[in-house]
Amino acid sequence: MFRSKPCLLASLLAFSMLVSPVLAQTASEAVAAAPMPAPKPEFKLSVVNPEDLLDFGKTVVVPTAYVTLLTDGRVAAVKQSGFFQRGSNSVGASASYRVQGIDKAFAQALAQAAYEDLVTQLRQAGYKVLTYADIRERDLVKTAARQTELGPLGLPTSSQGGNQFVTAAPSDEQHFASSFAGGAFAEFISLGKSKFADATVIIPQYTFAAPQSWAAGSRGYNSVSAEANVAPGMNLSFAHAHWLGAPKSRMMSGIPGVATKEQIINITEKAGTLEKTADTTPQAANAVSSLLGAISGAGTIKKTAGEYQLSIDRDAYTAGVMNGVRGFNAEVAKIAAAL
Repeated sequence: MFRSKPCLLASLLAFSMLVSPVLAQTASEAVAAAPMPAPKPEFKLSVVNPEDLLDFGKTVVVPTAYVTLLTDGRVAAVKQSGFFQRGSNSVGASASYRVQGIDKAFAQALAQAAYEDLVTQLRQAGYKVLTYADIRERDLVKTAARQTELGPLGLPTSSQGGNQFVTAAPSDEQHFASSFAGGAFAEFISLGKSKFADATVIIPQYTFAAPQSWAAGSRGYNSVSAEANVAPGMNLSFAHAHWLGAPKSRMMSGIPGVATKEQIINITEKAGTLEKTADTTPQAANAVSSLLGAISGAGTIKKTAGEYQLSIDRDAYTAGVMNGVRGFNAEVAKIAAAL
């Protein structure tokens, strides 16, 4: 009996030595597999005429909300040798990318979620908020023109800086026509005045870019380089909630409302799976340029290029969008509550 205790203890020790590495490995794998926490967005804002929110006794109307999403694009950088550097070398780098997994229903669902969040946060700030459901039977809303210029996804498209975007509203009914002069308020303005006589109109818009991309060139003492990068994260490129209150005479210092000052705000590190689908570097042209440069001493031209695809994870993508939306809407509600 006495001799069996050391044997049992030894067995337990041996078992624990076998199990401990497994437990440690399992814990390590769990930590590695756990999703990275979303970065808390920090906003630098421009706020113009917040007092307009009080024009109708803290009653506002939010007829719609617009979410703009990146679908494809390109980024590039070129750098040349400096005046005092040897030769006349030039380097270039570019990357093109496309997004897989965005469709009209998904984009409209994101716009609906953004819309509902702003309505909720404004109500929590003490405001009476009229929604589209409250105003849809008004003549000015029923007769308002809707957006009809649609792209392949059944949504309006736009281009900016080599990137292509689609814009969605919560529904087709809520995608109102815009104009160069009136912008998103075009259907709610007449002779420079709001058509709503009982509420300040607020129309928010949020623009997101996933994948993230950037390119840069650098020049050293005797070298020159360029690099193009693509990452699976998401940026809130910009957001604004402009408003239109009661007619008044004053000096304008900008468009009334709240808008982000910085163009890039990181809101998630991973919105999907990024893969390089092709290396489009012009190898033959680079080789010829190197050969001619070596013969003539006139310098070389070298380029690198690649194509990428981001296949979105809808849960991760939605979480990124809503991280940016909620953060910006909270700033709007905070400004409104302080009045």
